[in-house]
Amino acid sequence: MPTTTTENTTTRKLKEQVKSQSSDISALRSRISELVDEIRLLQTDIGRFKGRVADDIKMIVEKMDK
Repeated sequence: MPTTTTENTTTRKLKEQVKSQSSDISALRSRISELVDEIRLLQTDIGRFKGRVADDIKMIVEKMDK
């Protein structure tokens, strides 16, 4: 059974849509990867900050005890 023009047009549109969605998905994956990296950096920075604050509080308490 030969394919009709409507089927060809529909197939072409679907292929274009899949290509567009593939590009969008690729961009989203890249952005998610960037965000994951930023979250890890923030977690590291927050960990350091907490440690430094704890050290400062400890120093203050020790000076107050003297």
